[in-house]
Parts: sequence; C-alpha cells; structure tokens
Amino acid sequence: MTMNGQRALAGFLVATILVVAACSSSASTAPTIPTAPPTPSSATSSANPTGAMTQTSDGGQVTAVVGWAGPAGGAVFDVTLDTHSVDLDALDLSDAILRNDRGETLTAQPWAAPKGGHHREGTLTFEGDSSPFLAGAKWIELVLTGVGDLPERTLRWEPGA
Repeated sequence: MTMNGQRALAGFLVATILVVAACSSSASTAPTIPTAPPTPSSATSSANPTGAMTQTSDGGQVTAVVGWAGPAGGAVFDVTLDTHSVDLDALDLSDAILRNDRGETLTAQPWAAPKGGHHREGTLTFEGDSSPFLAGAKWIELVLTGVGDLPERTLRWEPGA
C-alpha cells in the first residue's frame, strides 16, 4: 500500500471512530447524576390554520402535543409524543379518559400510533357517540396517565370559547 493509501485509510478509520462515538449512548459510561423529582406538566394552547386547537403538555421528560378539530371532528385527537430519555413504544393510551364539565366520561380505544422509540404520533379516538357528550359542553379534558414520569397530565379545551 502506498503512503497516500495508508493516510487515506487512517483518515477513514479516524472519521469512522468519531461517527460511532458521537452516535453511541454515553449513558452507560457517564456517572449517575441524581435527577429532580418529576415536575408538573405545563400546558399551552394554540390554534393552527386548519382550525384544530392544539394543547401542549411539557413535563416528566416527555412533550405531548395534542390537536383536536373541535366538536365537528368528534372525540378524535392527534397525539404526538416526543422525548430524549424514555422509550415510548410500550404506551397504548387506552387508559386515557375524556371528560366534560357535566361529569360525563368517554373511554379511549387503543392508540393508533406506530412504534417509534422516542417519537410517536397517531390518532386517539374514544368509544361511543360523542355528539351528546360534546353538545353544550363548556369544556372537555383529555386525561393521559403514565406518559413519562408524570402520573397524570390533563389537557383542556373550551369548545364554545
């Protein structure tokens, strides 16, 4: 092998090692640092150009972004979960509850979201006829349990507002 070939091979090996080191998890070699107890989630809301109302819940190492088209869309929610620290594949959100100001509740169907590790996105729908549930409701709340380090997170919409 020529000198130029050896230099090229050495450069390739160094670049490969750097890429592998950058992509590998440092959690296994890093010292354990105590973490603070879970903090309550913070929720924000916004509307997007399609008319869907979006709520964001940040906390427990997971960000949940939930879009709802309003009463006309029924009890159907677009749920996106993102994290850098926990595996989200085990979540099915079938224990989610939808409740209104009258104390009525609907139970969730299994979450239609492909597995994706640290990022999952899919549609969450609820059992039954949502028309009477949503009719005249001052507010509805979506309650998600066990998402991240939070035992519960609640997202609220006011359909008439």
